[in-house]
Amino acid sequence: IGSINVITLNINRFVQNILFDEEYDEDKHLGLITSELQKQIRDIHKYQVAVEALFKDFENKGMLPAYTANFISLEKQYRTIGINGLVEAAEYLGYEASNNTKYKNFVSTMLKTISDVNKDSGYPGAKFNTELVPGENLGVKFAKWDNIDQLVVTRDCYNSYLYPVENEELSIIDKFVLHGDETTKYLDGGSALHLNLEDTPTKETCDKLLAIAVKTGCNYFCLNVKVTICNDCNHIDKQTNRSCTKCGSKNIDYATRVIGYLRRVTNFSKERQTEEQQRYYHNA
Repeated sequence: IGSINVITLNINRFVQNILFDEEYDEDKHLGLITSELQKQIRDIHKYQVAVEALFKDFENKGMLPAYTANFISLEKQYRTIGINGLVEAAEYLGYEASNNTKYKNFVSTMLKTISDVNKDSGYPGAKFNTELVPGENLGVKFAKWDNIDQLVVTRDCYNSYLYPVENEELSIIDKFVLHGDETTKYLDGGSALHLNLEDTPTKETCDKLLAIAVKTGCNYFCLNVKVTICNDCNHIDKQTNRSCTKCGSKNIDYATRVIGYLRRVTNFSKERQTEEQQRYYHNA
């Protein structure tokens, strides 16, 4: 269960290093990008197989008690290719990261390329998979490192989804489509749509959202409501308010998911707090 290790590829850096500031032409360059991507994934596989060999050595020497007790099995674990910076890479190439055919084709082409190499890795018995990593800290680090190397960086934190979190024009249905079967069918790991809502949805709204998920083939999504926490009386509201509805205090905090886990917004990193402020919350 789970992964032996995860090596995450910064797609934004990857495509910029290939083009060297040359103007992108899809007919001319997309084949080059996918060809280089195949080579990159095969190189990553080598590192992952080396890590697996190290784990097997540890196991043989009795240094991994959870494995020797059969709680975990190396044979059943994945070697995971993580993906981050895909939205930023697409924007750099001139695609609009929204529910449109060109962008969705680019995303599915990139993910299919990785999936195909994973299936034909040349390492019999080794299980490779691909996922959009949460990147709670890594999305910030990638942007910082790319800035240092003078690459094109448009955000202080790279998106962990297949859409820009600040885009107010994307509808709820658009987001389900972008995380639906058209794009995520080549992902066999994390591909979660985090749908940000202004208020806790009713049962009827949840039924409609589930129907949309089925229709679009979105098999992994969660609902985020920025809840209000009163620092004086500790009351929690399942909606975003400017004051406590119980005691009236304005000494409040908010909580939502960083990406994968829930915590107070004031405990986010500085860059993540900025990213959270840019998130668009739908009125469902």
